[in-house]
Amino acid sequence: MKKLAAALVAGSLAGSLAAAGPAFAHDGWGGGGQGGGQHTLWASPNGGGGRCSLWAPCSLSNAVATAGAGDTVVALPGTYDGGVVLDKQLTLKGWGAVINASTSANGNGVQIVGPGGSGSRVEGFRIEKAEFEGILVGTAPVAPTSIDGTAVTSGQPVSDVTIADNVLIDNGTGFGTDAGQCFSTPEAPGDCGETIHLVAVTDSIVENNRVVDNVGGILLTDEFGPTSGNVIRGNYSVGNSDDCGITLAGHSSAAVNPTTGAPTGAAGVFDNLVVDNVSDDNGVAGQGAGILLGGGAAYAGVYSNVIRDNVARGNGLAGVTIHQHLAGDLNGNVIKGNFLSNDNLDGDFDFAAASASEKTGILVASGAPPMTALPPFLVPGPITGTVITGNRIFDVKVGIWTLGVDPATTRIARNVFGPGVTTPVSTN
Repeated sequence: MKKLAAALVAGSLAGSLAAAGPAFAHDGWGGGGQGGGQHTLWASPNGGGGRCSLWAPCSLSNAVATAGAGDTVVALPGTYDGGVVLDKQLTLKGWGAVINASTSANGNGVQIVGPGGSGSRVEGFRIEKAEFEGILVGTAPVAPTSIDGTAVTSGQPVSDVTIADNVLIDNGTGFGTDAGQCFSTPEAPGDCGETIHLVAVTDSIVENNRVVDNVGGILLTDEFGPTSGNVIRGNYSVGNSDDCGITLAGHSSAAVNPTTGAPTGAAGVFDNLVVDNVSDDNGVAGQGAGILLGGGAAYAGVYSNVIRDNVARGNGLAGVTIHQHLAGDLNGNVIKGNFLSNDNLDGDFDFAAASASEKTGILVASGAPPMTALPPFLVPGPITGTVITGNRIFDVKVGIWTLGVDPATTRIARNVFGPGVTTPVSTN
């Protein structure tokens, strides 16, 4: 891991130097400046209130505060204690820079808040030891100071953000406590927001990040508005032992009209692309899939997403999992061209009607949870319009396990079932 991290840092440094060429030309190596949208400011771990130039770098907090919208802040090699909040459009680049977020005031390594932070980019950092998220885009749905899980009631959406080429390790250190988003009960421990968390975020990119050995991996939710049009691409989400590698979770009841059952567009996790990621060895100590789509509230919506060309191996739940426990919309998702092996190691016992106790590649299920009597209006209907095609599934007993799906609109075709698969498709 140390050699790999060093190689990533070196690559990031080289790429950032090349990208910074125009800024050098503009700033004449002096760096520093305010508000023009064309300046590069420089920070170092030992910097203070200097000019924020390459030769006289300032602290990272001063560089971010001094920068104007559209500027670039470069963090020079070393370890930066605390956290960073971007409330204006900035490019934040790390060159061998480590953010030790253990003392962050809000529990995050980097937070991008809306609407001002829209259009920002964070790249090239190693971020570690955050109590909650390593990188949070949007507003935390639970206040950091809360010890009873009280929800935050409002937050501003964010758009057009890029999170790229970062290494995130050992975040979610508050897991198992009652702090902020880590608030838990014995039945449902909080996930601390996982490691990269997009909340009410649109048209953004999360790519080529290494998310390793945290509580959970990458999380998309919709507490304060829709999370849609995002691309989650080329990430390595591995060994996040207490939760999923990549999660698309509908947390807002505003996503679906209770009367018509139709999406409202006011919330929901939809039209996102999850492609070319590796999601291995997640959720084995808790309950986590390689990639999970789930509704976490009545009338939540997680629909019309594409899960394509990913690798998921050795996860606690199925490699790709769709869970619907309450009335809502988890329809029209596409699971295509993925390589899945040795998944559902812990078994999936989340449904009263049936359990997937064997190793399983893909699981799509709708139904009430065990030992729960739902009123009729909250009982979920069949999942419709799911497409499962061109996947390669190995070293599991059940290739594709379904419960409560609509056979007339569900398409399962051209999947390859390799060694170990005794039941290609199980319909319950």
